[in-house]
Amino acid sequence: MGSSQRSGKQEEAAVAAGAIAVLAAVAWGIARLVSGSTSTSEGQMKKTMKAPGRNVRINRDDFQRDPASYFKGLRK
Repeated sequence: MGSSQRSGKQEEAAVAAGAIAVLAAVAWGIARLVSGSTSTSEGQMKKTMKAPGRNVRINRDDFQRDPASYFKGLRK
């Protein structure tokens, strides 16, 4: 009675630990996609960054192309 119950509980614990690991990996992947890039209509990923002076994310390429116009528009 004792040893078979222990191994069954150990198996359940192993399955639960595996499920938690899979869920953590999925959550990490989703968080990485959401925080670091946005998808375009062509399916390509564009890098984003935190907008200077605001609490939003903007397209990094657009900002680097003309940062002066970003700050000019921010002051309007």
